[in-house]
Amino acid sequence: MKKTYALLFSLTAAAIAGILLAKPLLQKSALPVSVYMVEARSAEDTVTCTGRIEAADSEEVYVEMPCIAEDVLVKAGETIKKGDPLFTVDVNATREVIAASAGISPSLVPEQQIVKSVTAPIAGMVRALNVAEGETISTDSPCAVISSGDTVQVKVTIHESKLKDIAVGQAATVSGTAFREAEYAGTLTYISPSARQQYSGTNSETVVDAVITLSEWDDSLKPGLSAKSKIQIGSVEDCLVIPYEYVLQDERNQEYVFLYKNGRAVKQVIQTGREWNDGFEVTQGLSAGDRVIQNPSDIVKDGEMVSLAGEGNGDA
Repeated sequence: MKKTYALLFSLTAAAIAGILLAKPLLQKSALPVSVYMVEARSAEDTVTCTGRIEAADSEEVYVEMPCIAEDVLVKAGETIKKGDPLFTVDVNATREVIAASAGISPSLVPEQQIVKSVTAPIAGMVRALNVAEGETISTDSPCAVISSGDTVQVKVTIHESKLKDIAVGQAATVSGTAFREAEYAGTLTYISPSARQQYSGTNSETVVDAVITLSEWDDSLKPGLSAKSKIQIGSVEDCLVIPYEYVLQDERNQEYVFLYKNGRAVKQVIQTGREWNDGFEVTQGLSAGDRVIQNPSDIVKDGEMVSLAGEGNGDA
């Protein structure tokens, strides 16, 4: 009997030792995963567009017909009064330009039709001056921009594919690499009634100009600087959102995720709703506190053993 007890004791000890030794080996062979902790939060949908800072109270100055600048009398940054001359016009050179475009002799162009100088329509600061002595001034773009105040706004271009979601009154944020603060709040206050073609090299796209009026600004927002704007087109409170890349689709066209449960990857079928900027809204299948595996494409099968590398929101 003593030998039997001794044998049973030896077998039990060996089994226990085998279990203890096997556990680390199993853990070591499990796929390491990171998880995303699901929680209820607000979600928003935005349209991103680019533009430039410009003076809010400003006026663009155009010429009525092409002309050649003679003497430029002001410079950008200079404060001027209403009626001050901005530049004079080389009448003879302008007459030749007009005659050449019309295919007639310069003598047939009446001199009285050519302005002798262009003056400031308002008092303020010259924010931009697109005039150089001896160069042709086109009617297509402003020859000068004069600002009568210190406030600034953002002029943006919105791609036609996004226009259906845009409306005056929507909240917006503005950012830029040269700005002091990370973001500035504003409101979309104007949308142009007509579209235009915007060219980039040989490519073109249809865009609509719009204006974002800032509710806060500082002297780092200088007219002419590039700005990136996000216009908020929708939002919801207490929404469960998970990043797009965590959601898979099975052979039955069901959307699903893998949850981390007790050291295993467990398939969980879900239903999604709206698509937000940073992920899907989940309407069924998940609850706050669930831990969604961030690298689902590495999972071979439902119930696969996994080891937890980290947990939390975002990049945990």
